[in-house]
Amino acid sequence: MAKIKFVIISIFLILTNTSFGQNSKWENFTDLKNITSLSTDTITNKIYCASSGGLFVVDLSNGNVLSKYTNLNGLISNELTSLLIDNTERLWIGATDGSISILNLQTQKWSYIFDIKNSNEANKSINYLYQTGNFIFVATGYGIQKISVSSLNFVDAPYYKLGSFPNNTQVYSLTSLNNVLYAATKTGVAYANYVSSNLNNPSSWTNYNLGNLSADVRTIEATSDKVFAGSLSGFSYLSSGVWQNYPDPSVSGQNTKFIKASGVNLYFISGNKINYAPLSTLPAVNAFLPLANSYSIISLDKNSNPVLGLSDNGITINISGYSSYIFPNSPYTNSFNGITIDQDNNVWAAGGTVNSGFYKFDGTNWSNYTIATHPEIGNSNWFQKIVSGYGYVWALGFGSGPTRIKGNSITNFNPSNSNMPGISNDPNFCASYGGSYDNFGVFWATFFATNTGRSLYAYNTNGEWIGYINPSIISSVSLSEVAVDSYNTKWIVTSGSRSGLYFFNENGTISNPSDDVYGFYDNNDFGSEVTNVTDVIVDNNNEVWVTTNNGVFIISNPYAAILNPSSKPRPQKLGIISGNLRVPFTENCISIASDIINDKWVGSESNGVFHFSSDGTTLIDQFNTVKSPILSDRIGSIAVSNISGKAFFGTRKGLSSYATNAIEPVAEFDEIIASPNPYLVPNAVNMKIDGLVENSTIKILTINGEVVNEFDSPGGRIAFWNGMNSNNQPAATGIYIIVAFTSDGSQVGTGKVAIVNK
Repeated sequence: MAKIKFVIISIFLILTNTSFGQNSKWENFTDLKNITSLSTDTITNKIYCASSGGLFVVDLSNGNVLSKYTNLNGLISNELTSLLIDNTERLWIGATDGSISILNLQTQKWSYIFDIKNSNEANKSINYLYQTGNFIFVATGYGIQKISVSSLNFVDAPYYKLGSFPNNTQVYSLTSLNNVLYAATKTGVAYANYVSSNLNNPSSWTNYNLGNLSADVRTIEATSDKVFAGSLSGFSYLSSGVWQNYPDPSVSGQNTKFIKASGVNLYFISGNKINYAPLSTLPAVNAFLPLANSYSIISLDKNSNPVLGLSDNGITINISGYSSYIFPNSPYTNSFNGITIDQDNNVWAAGGTVNSGFYKFDGTNWSNYTIATHPEIGNSNWFQKIVSGYGYVWALGFGSGPTRIKGNSITNFNPSNSNMPGISNDPNFCASYGGSYDNFGVFWATFFATNTGRSLYAYNTNGEWIGYINPSIISSVSLSEVAVDSYNTKWIVTSGSRSGLYFFNENGTISNPSDDVYGFYDNNDFGSEVTNVTDVIVDNNNEVWVTTNNGVFIISNPYAAILNPSSKPRPQKLGIISGNLRVPFTENCISIASDIINDKWVGSESNGVFHFSSDGTTLIDQFNTVKSPILSDRIGSIAVSNISGKAFFGTRKGLSSYATNAIEPVAEFDEIIASPNPYLVPNAVNMKIDGLVENSTIKILTINGEVVNEFDSPGGRIAFWNGMNSNNQPAATGIYIIVAFTSDGSQVGTGKVAIVNK
């Protein structure tokens, strides 16, 4: 018996480590197209591609993407800046936060250097990694570091003072020639003999910051006898101890983004072209690619053919020319300003920036919508928010107006084809911002600014837009996020001359404004500390939840506001019960969502996500970058899928999802499944009971029919039991029957679980 018990415990520990580990619940989605560095493994002919959203690997022989890495499977940070494969076949990966992740390419084992990340330096960015001998020189935002390849220990103190350049001058790139280390910096070029000199002594360094290289030298590359350097204003080189402008005037004064020597040719991105010059016949310049577009990085394959990296389109390699772009399927950018989930469980996101457009994720692949790929979305890629309902998705264009999507059908509404408003200084700029469906299938859209005196429009079921004249209380404000309660009242966040919360009800007559009812909550109605209302939702209990810069407020009786707008109900500040005390929640909050069991998910400006119980009195969990793999501590948007239970958190660094147990209940009982099964008690992890109808009551019975415990489900498909009986004692070892039933007893479901009392 003891042996069997040990086996069960071992199995449980394995399940706990694999199924209940925190990272197993997380997914991160980032833009991998913005290439920041490239490094080729000439042994395997694979190229490693760093981006602002992580790392991916491409087989240069066929262009296939082999794998990708984010902070969920090895990286410390996804915002990568520099790559280097050292002479021991390890990939060094530098990031903006100062972290260095090191992947052994043969064993796939990771190691890390945190010294720079954990330092007090103001700018920790790892801009470039350069190996010479047994040392890695690291170009950072504050100077140069030297690291031993064998021990991974730092050698010397940081090189803060490079000659006469200011302390902590940012270093962008490094190279060496004849034992001299050359640094491309924000102030010019600095160089010193790294073998015979003390690099901590400023006098060991020579500076050059004249002409083209007077500032912002971003790239530097050595050949057998020359050093080439490029800045935002030109291209120069050092030969026989003399710096001079590149002789060809067509490139010497151009912004030079990157220089790469192949051994035979010198490749460089200059102005809007990728050029090359045979090293044997300098200064002859030839156009390698006449239009550089967004090319920013050049690397080489094992045959010294250029591999080109782009700032927005992955890489391109010479298999069948340089026309196809290679990158993993990913969202168009890392910016997620609005999220919605449609009836088919597709995730839609609005980028919220001028060039980002909007995106769709079907659970496997991303589809990106910009005017380049879908000109029918309007005349701009600037979409602030996105909402769904009644089989449609609405992308709210900031400039192009509302765009409606249903399958492959896309319709844009703008001032030229409808009565959509413009703004005062541009009648064609339609600044739609937020939207929501009401209880009758009417879509309501808000506008940031208009030239019509109307900031709220309804798209009725006849396909007509109806605009509502702004009452005096919102005559000069901008409308943004909107939510609709069960009484059809629209609750709308305002900004501009009067920040707060506007509420409006058309009183059942959408075309008759004479009986409209409306009112306003000023910031001070939420408390003297509130200066900004940021988001609003209506929860499953028809309560209005409002986020502000000073916590969350609840309007529990929204109908009273419409009955008497001049005596509207007072918002109640959310407080967390801790011990016997109620502690006010004062976080700067900018987004909110509720899930199928009415739990609340609140996004903050700088401290991640807070998960509350349905009434807000219990803080269930908090996710930030210290405690979890979430991509950012600023959470601009949240949506929770009723179908999968996944909570999606939109940030400016990508989209994170977390698997919750808030899943919509089944319509009818089939089989009640308990996991893990067998279940050990006592246990820090609750047993999951899956397969419930809405608002089930659950009884745990012995095989003799005795009631061990009874409790209600949270409301969704899943409930939990801690293995304790009604006296809060661990249940005895044995087989137990799980019985779940509806309140009227019309439906009953059953299941079994084995309990092992430790």
